[in-house]
Amino acid sequence: MTDRNEDSVRERAYAIWEEEGRPDGQDLRHWSDAEAELRGETTKTNKQARRQIEETEAATGATDVPIPPPSLSSPD
Repeated sequence: MTDRNEDSVRERAYAIWEEEGRPDGQDLRHWSDAEAELRGETTKTNKQARRQIEETEAATGATDVPIPPPSLSSPD
């Protein structure tokens, strides 16, 4: 990544952080989201889905810890 590209990503990640109310511990996601936006990969649907997830997490007190999917095999 060139210095110019990195500066653009940094600026966008910072803007995302501010837009979301400056939450702690989200720096990697903000960076990744900024990179995706600058590559043109983020769509309106993705942004809406992200907002819905964040609203649900805030309402339920959920954390960003992923929950593993249920096993497809039956336990013996």
